[in-house]
Amino acid sequence: MSALDSARPTATRPVGTPAVLVAQLLIRSASAAGALALGAYFVDLARAGAPVGALILGVLSGLSFLAELVLAPLAGSASDRRGRRVFLVAAPLLAAAGILITPGASLIAVAPSAALVIAVVATSRLLDGAGAAIAAPATLGLLADASDDDRMRRGRVTSLYELSSSGGIAVGAVIGPLLYGAWGLWSFVALAAVYVVASLLVLLFVRPDAAGGPSRLQAGVRERIRIIGQPRLLAFLPAWIAVNAILGTWVTSQITFVLAGDRTADGQLLPGAFAGNEVGLSAVLGVYVLVFSLCIVAWAFFIGRLPTVPTLFVTVAGAIVASIGLLLLNHGVSLAIAIPIVVAGMFLEAGFTPAALTHLSDISSEFRENRGLIMGVYSVVVGAGYLLGNVLGGVFAEWLLFDGLAILTIGLAVVAMASILVMAVIERRMVPRVPGVTRSS
Repeated sequence: MSALDSARPTATRPVGTPAVLVAQLLIRSASAAGALALGAYFVDLARAGAPVGALILGVLSGLSFLAELVLAPLAGSASDRRGRRVFLVAAPLLAAAGILITPGASLIAVAPSAALVIAVVATSRLLDGAGAAIAAPATLGLLADASDDDRMRRGRVTSLYELSSSGGIAVGAVIGPLLYGAWGLWSFVALAAVYVVASLLVLLFVRPDAAGGPSRLQAGVRERIRIIGQPRLLAFLPAWIAVNAILGTWVTSQITFVLAGDRTADGQLLPGAFAGNEVGLSAVLGVYVLVFSLCIVAWAFFIGRLPTVPTLFVTVAGAIVASIGLLLLNHGVSLAIAIPIVVAGMFLEAGFTPAALTHLSDISSEFRENRGLIMGVYSVVVGAGYLLGNVLGGVFAEWLLFDGLAILTIGLAVVAMASILVMAVIERRMVPRVPGVTRSS
């Protein structure tokens, strides 16, 4: 057995998967709650006379994803060299520091200037993004290590990862507005404590040797560029960025600002419908993401069995279906008609990320010594997509409020579907080099 083979983790090696998944759940909960609390905080700032709006909120929210986009490949590569546990412990602590300083402008002035708000919130969002950039590649690298040579297990693990993410968003969607409504600025302190608990979970329950020791092989800069630039990976990126832009449009601060803000529009029922009603907004958002999470559970039985590329195409089409249902709902169509359309679209959408992560893990099997580097691509597409979604969401929300968000979603889904068709052509031309991994298309 070569040194390379002996350095590779095996599928049966204990890696502390439950603790890592629970930590992921807590991180996502705190992140989603913080994003929604930030939206509610901006509503209060606007009412107090501060010159802030949806576009500024979108740009500032997008900064965290910009930081994630830039830092994730570096953090992923570093986790290959130094082991994953130290990054899994440090990432939530960095995000905790970021969320603690979020309300800093209001501690200085009741109606702070736009410059002060931008400076403080921008710093907090950059720290939050840095934490995500460190956490995601290490987590996904660890889970991929645990599922090598078993695509069914890999499908289940990636579905559980996405379930912990979506479940965390569901919890965050419920507690974010409620927490801010009850505690105001102290809600950010409470969310920082959640991040600290996530860090402690990894510290206590994931052994250093189980979380991937340092790699024996060091890839140079050219080798890393070659790994990231492989055609199967590059062909997939536009679609994944577009899908994450859709998520960035709907699950961050923008939706709170639209639904709970003071702006309304003729013919649209949802903008401003939850102004002053944090409980109602939390309930709606929580139910929406909870149903989405249940759909992911259902997809766990199919991911690994179905061909990847057709699955990705069909799941992206679900975003169009869901958006049509939301448009109908926003314009007064009966709930009995609109809700089933939305739920059908949600079910299809829910399969995209587990299928995408399974595909990424399959690709990373060819480069196990640099797996964290490849898994860093996940954070890059999340960062790029959420950044794009936040900025475009701000523009479209300023233009058409809720209708603008739905129209933007349809446009992004069309872009993703076109990209997947190109990806299918490339997949057909490439024969996989990993034993036991079938051609994706």
